[in-house]
Amino acid sequence: MKKISLYIHIPFCKKKCFYCDFVSYEGVEEMVIEKYFQALYEEIRAYRTLLNGNYSIETIFIGGGTPNYVDVEYIEKLMQVINDSFDVQADAEITMEANPNGHATEEDMSRYKRAGINRISLGLQSADDKLLAEIGRSHCFEDFRHAFAAARSAGFDNINIDLIFGFFEQDQQAFYDAVGYVIETGCEHVSAYSLKLGEETPLYEVYMERGFDLDDEDWADRQMHQYVCDALQKNGYMQYELSNFAKEGYACKHNLNYWNIQEYIGFGVAAHSYKDHARFFNTSSIEQYLEDIKINASAIEEIEQLDVQKQKEEFIIMGLRKIKGIEIDEYNRRFGSDFLADYSKEIAYLTEAKLLENDKKNVWLSEEGRDFANIVMMEFIAEINY
Repeated sequence: MKKISLYIHIPFCKKKCFYCDFVSYEGVEEMVIEKYFQALYEEIRAYRTLLNGNYSIETIFIGGGTPNYVDVEYIEKLMQVINDSFDVQADAEITMEANPNGHATEEDMSRYKRAGINRISLGLQSADDKLLAEIGRSHCFEDFRHAFAAARSAGFDNINIDLIFGFFEQDQQAFYDAVGYVIETGCEHVSAYSLKLGEETPLYEVYMERGFDLDDEDWADRQMHQYVCDALQKNGYMQYELSNFAKEGYACKHNLNYWNIQEYIGFGVAAHSYKDHARFFNTSSIEQYLEDIKINASAIEEIEQLDVQKQKEEFIIMGLRKIKGIEIDEYNRRFGSDFLADYSKEIAYLTEAKLLENDKKNVWLSEEGRDFANIVMMEFIAEINY
């Protein structure tokens, strides 16, 4: 039986962060939320015939938006529908993103756990209340402390904490203090992302009005990145992807499936899927999503069948995100070709530039190369006409 992952998008928030460019909605009426979940359940049930008997569910990720913004009963029913519809492995990793000031009491967390969720991803982002307010976060540091304690008390032994760094004029010491706090929590996993602003976000407009050049190389950002890498690794967190760190045995299986180009199905508005070498995604309009599900139980807006060249592109891009890099034998097996021969010029050039390393089994970004990951990737992509 094949393994597959599921992603479920819950697009509702109490307040949309000023840097967020995901498909999400703030202040939505309860009636819309109820209609959305009824459509979501219907979409999931529509996949029963396709997946049952052929696939077992290896990982599930409930993201957003803010999944714990909605009443807990919606998530409980969601898990029931998933378990009734598919063969979910007994040891499946089941993650839910959570905002510290959503439904995050000990009783809420206990209900999530009883529903089958076994991994919580809590968005701290910063421990600096001033910065949290400036970037539109609806929680404060104390909210996070309570939410983390509630998750632990409810029995969650696999918790991720999200951090973001690289905001303009960010207090570096405050960020270093936040990293220290995260380490003190003893959480199992940390995601530390360098800020990337979409042009449609409110924070992008603010920075433009204040005259910040978003194309300038921000060395403070690189200093914070290096600090978080060093501090986490000194305290038992293995860096296994450019922005992700885990204690032994706690790397996120769901995200590894993405980076290893494994199959997954996405449910909900704007959700993406990958199956049978095809990428497809749902409409990003919630009104259209509700109408499409009502009519034909599918909201797919576009399907792209990937040719071998595009499959290679994705394998290389995702492989270079992982600290261990591209697995040469896996490339050769998938594509019936020799990676070291196919890209001998690129490998030689980037190795000489000290941006790439390899041991004939894997090809990976050097420590310096991680700071220039996009440039390195483009060297490979140009060869395959990305």
